[in-house]
Amino acid sequence: MIKKEPMIQVCDLHKSFGDHSVLRGITTDIAQGEVVVVLGSSGSGKTTFLRCLNFLEEYERGEVIVDGNRMWYEDEACTTKRSIKKIAEDRASIGMVFQNFNLFPHLTVLENLMLAPLKVKGSSIDKVKLKDYSMDLLSSVGLEEKWNAQPGTLSGGQQQRVAIARALVMKPKIMLFDEVTSALDPELVGEVLTVMAKLAKDGMTMVVVTHEIHFALDVADRIIFMDSGCVAEEGPPREVLLKPKTERFQTFLKRFAEMQYL
Repeated sequence: MIKKEPMIQVCDLHKSFGDHSVLRGITTDIAQGEVVVVLGSSGSGKTTFLRCLNFLEEYERGEVIVDGNRMWYEDEACTTKRSIKKIAEDRASIGMVFQNFNLFPHLTVLENLMLAPLKVKGSSIDKVKLKDYSMDLLSSVGLEEKWNAQPGTLSGGQQQRVAIARALVMKPKIMLFDEVTSALDPELVGEVLTVMAKLAKDGMTMVVVTHEIHFALDVADRIIFMDSGCVAEEGPPREVLLKPKTERFQTFLKRFAEMQYL
């Protein structure tokens, strides 16, 4: 049997801002269909790690390989960036959802979904098929009836679900989520996590930065705990959450009331 390559391979990733080293040699593999939750305190490097995967941050050393293809740089030394066009093509395979919804307020919900494919593929795209697919995605996140609404008329949870559908419209191989529930009122968090859990069940490869411990327990295949730009602990959710090995992780977990339910 031929062993399949991981969907994501990260090798010795380093990133600094000035003299401050934010990522210090991150190395990890993520399998196709695996859901990895990244935990860590503010400043631990987890968001920077996510942004490097999508090349929203340029790293100084290391390698990101997606589905067997080296991303972002032409050479292993990270000295020659790929062309803007090639980076855009590569980025299309990696969907990303942020803490802030970043929806265009002057466009309808449907127009927000259709904008990126129209920009990328231009006149070659079948607009009727794109509209139908966009409507299907809105239905999958429970918002089909909001297709003609302005983003400002929606709740925070609804806007975040639109943002997820917008990322999915490009048919990405991977979805990255950067603390997508942290700006929501508590009663709206569940509706967004439900959509994410469905994506995981459907086999989407996901890397999720979050503080939602219950989501990590219920949905994640693996947890990575980052501290000071390094992977301090990783493993199956119940193993690492119930029996943290390092004092640093133990201290981190004590901050969350969710631990009383473990």
